[in-house]
Amino acid sequence: MADFIKLANVSDIPTNEVRSYDHEGKKIAIYNHNGSFYATTNICTHAYAQLHEGFFDPDDCSIECPLHGARFKVETGAVLVLPAYAPLEVYPVQIDGDDILVSL
Repeated sequence: MADFIKLANVSDIPTNEVRSYDHEGKKIAIYNHNGSFYATTNICTHAYAQLHEGFFDPDDCSIECPLHGARFKVETGAVLVLPAYAPLEVYPVQIDGDDILVSL
């Protein structure tokens, strides 16, 4: 069974925005897509860039890397636009009251 840790509060992340969190050396991005929460690594798989600084598109629930424009599907981590080839690592999320719990 996965261990979930609290990384944020629901109220910390406005609708259709993303925030960055660090936990034991891991950089995590948490996304609020119309009230559904997702978590991925916050580092682009193409080149070192922090994804939370990029553009989160709520129309297709994707994040665009601010460095070279690679795009990823937030729910699955899948690459949507090159130059990235490797998908993002995706972490399970649970909501408990106002707590956002992530399994790393």
